[in-house]
Amino acid sequence: MIDPASCPCVICTAPDVELGTFDQRVVANVERCGWSVALIPEDETGPGWAFTIGLRHSVGSPEVAMFGLDLDLMHECLNTVAGAVAAGRPLSPGQERDDVLEDLLVVINPVHESWHKPLFGAALWFYRQRPQPFMEMVWPDGYGRFPWSEDCSPSIQELQPLLWIPKSEHTPGPWTRLP
Repeated sequence: MIDPASCPCVICTAPDVELGTFDQRVVANVERCGWSVALIPEDETGPGWAFTIGLRHSVGSPEVAMFGLDLDLMHECLNTVAGAVAAGRPLSPGQERDDVLEDLLVVINPVHESWHKPLFGAALWFYRQRPQPFMEMVWPDGYGRFPWSEDCSPSIQELQPLLWIPKSEHTPGPWTRLP
């Protein structure tokens, strides 16, 4: 757990601030479970994504994000990995995990700070400053190939950004068009 005296989150620094409905739900989830999951649905501009809020506050872990799958599945996957982190199995860059998607490995990669504002606004609000460290949980195609592999399915490559690459250097696509 992060020291409450140094935690910049709304729970630790502004417990009496008036909250909207979404914000109340996030704070309640973090206080009850240790994290909340924000779900951003697919729309005409691109695929959906999901991310945790509160892991840094509760267990001192980077937050984690996932992209391009069904929202309910990403919600389940993020709850699974957050539960494992809370139980003592931390995230680390380049880590392969077999405890998230049945019969498939996922890889954990760091997120470059240039992606925080366009993708993780609710975490910016929660932490009341730039978000704490984020990690991306990347899933493979049906053959176990990840988006950075040349032989990975192009549709899988488009569904998941490579967030360790700065936004200004990323291959153009739906993710780089985000404001």
